[in-house]
Amino acid sequence: MNSSATHDSLKDSPDNHGAIVNIVSWFLLICSSLLTLTRLGTKYGVSKAFHVDDGFVVTSLILSIGQTVAISIGVANGLGRHFDTLSSDNVIAFQKSFYAANVLFIASQAFAKVAVIFFFRVITPIDFHRTLTWILTGATLAWAFSSILILLFQCDTPRVWDVITNECIDQRAIWNYINAVNIILDICLIWLPFTVVWELKTKLTRKLVVMSCFATRILTIAAIGWQVFESQKIPNHQDLTFTYWPLAVATSLVQSLGIMTACAPYMKPFLDSLESGLIRSDDIRRRANATGKSITGYGRQDDSSFASHTRARASPNELRDLGNPNSIVTASITTAKKPENGRDWETGSHSSQDKLIKQVKTWRVTSSPGPARED
Repeated sequence: MNSSATHDSLKDSPDNHGAIVNIVSWFLLICSSLLTLTRLGTKYGVSKAFHVDDGFVVTSLILSIGQTVAISIGVANGLGRHFDTLSSDNVIAFQKSFYAANVLFIASQAFAKVAVIFFFRVITPIDFHRTLTWILTGATLAWAFSSILILLFQCDTPRVWDVITNECIDQRAIWNYINAVNIILDICLIWLPFTVVWELKTKLTRKLVVMSCFATRILTIAAIGWQVFESQKIPNHQDLTFTYWPLAVATSLVQSLGIMTACAPYMKPFLDSLESGLIRSDDIRRRANATGKSITGYGRQDDSSFASHTRARASPNELRDLGNPNSIVTASITTAKKPENGRDWETGSHSSQDKLIKQVKTWRVTSSPGPARED
């Protein structure tokens, strides 16, 4: 492709919408990447560990990057432009890139869904719910495997990517199947957390907050609806390179929303961490208290005799502890003993010595399931 054609492909016009496809797809990829990093950062900041569902989300993001690159290659070779303005090499490159993008899209969607399913397995202690997660995982993998298999062999070999001149399966039928099952799976991913979270022993407001995080998947279903609408136009037009551009945008939107909604449940602990002051100026003091050391002045460590050690145990994952009957909370009060030398106290405090706490009291509260009653 010559330089003038490349320059024209960067502009949007009534006859060239490739720029829109590129801008939207890369913008959505950046958004999904930022939310994935936020999820990972929040998870590590709270629990200091990652789990298998985090690996699934990262894999989905990597596949999404590959799909976006494939779409960009398609734009460079005619996606968004009229078919009669392209060379034969552009048409072949466009078909190959779109062929790869479709397969990567299905794989990315599958990993994003499985990540959400495995998150349910973490927060539910009920065997029935865990069985449902295995069933939903099997359905998701069956959908992904069958869809990828159909897309890989949609046309006669060896030109399996050639949907223009080769004998192929009805493209409308393929995408009707893919999108219909995709919608059903997303509906299940909304319904399942309602049944899981509702059984947890926690406040109603907290249940509603958690369920609303999963309800954001309605946005993905709406995007799939747009994808269904655009896929119906494919068999009715010979100008495929120009007709495909809205479908490409809809596909990128579905893909990114699938990843972002998988990260949505971790946004609440992220916002809670901001509200609780993880980035406030006294963060150094609280971190020192967690290790049993006291901080005085401007972050200066004080190991003198009147500084007591404080320790607290907290749950590594807020959502994971919903309804957990074996949680342990240790509460202690940091007190001070009056030093023999009053001048040391005047150096480290601006308050009166008469207000010193003379005693140390510690409460340890342990919650555990009690024995069953005998009638």
